[in-house]
Amino acid sequence: MNASEASLTEHGVVPDRGPDARDRILSAAETLFAVRGFEGVSTTQIAKVAGITQPLIHYHFKNKEALWKATVARLFGQLSHEFSDELKGLQKVDKRRYLVEMIRCYVSFVARYPQFGRFILREGVQDSSRLDWMVEEWLKPLLKQFHDVYSEGVKEGWVKDLPFPQVMMLITGSASHFFSLAPLVKSLYEVDSTSPDQVLAHSDTVVEMAVSVLLGEPVRTAQAMPI
Repeated sequence: MNASEASLTEHGVVPDRGPDARDRILSAAETLFAVRGFEGVSTTQIAKVAGITQPLIHYHFKNKEALWKATVARLFGQLSHEFSDELKGLQKVDKRRYLVEMIRCYVSFVARYPQFGRFILREGVQDSSRLDWMVEEWLKPLLKQFHDVYSEGVKEGWVKDLPFPQVMMLITGSASHFFSLAPLVKSLYEVDSTSPDQVLAHSDTVVEMAVSVLLGEPVRTAQAMPI
């Protein structure tokens, strides 16, 4: 019996080793960190939302920062997994189509996980060791695949030579804000950004705009190219 388990037992709590408790903690942490940021959330609040006792968090995670890192790893890991699944059937020979589908996959992901965009926004507004860790461990590796294809396109002349940082900020911002700012969208335009028809419309719009600018051609032309 480790120290955390012994502490829980002393308080009359039976440690829950099952994956369900850990998943509930991570789901609650993901939601709260995305809305309030790291400093604005306590483990007590996370425990309440997760429906577990606060000492269980310290049983499963060393401290709040360890929980935050585990939350980031789960969120980014899911994005990486979905990217792999979406793109594994595509051949990189058709680089235009590959670039289009990477953008489309990202928009689709942030539509299903609006907390992803909120998470990035919360952590990205100030320098911190957490931000440095997230960038090095997750953001840079995920961006590399897109950057490689983008750079090849610029060298080969089928992608406009625009500054990559600006391109990425425009794509990620336009993709996520429609969903992460759902209450504003609802109040301003009286539409539910999470509805299937709005998700599809937004996905098509972001891809159409990005491809029209980067490739100088309608997205349907890029999609029609043989794989």
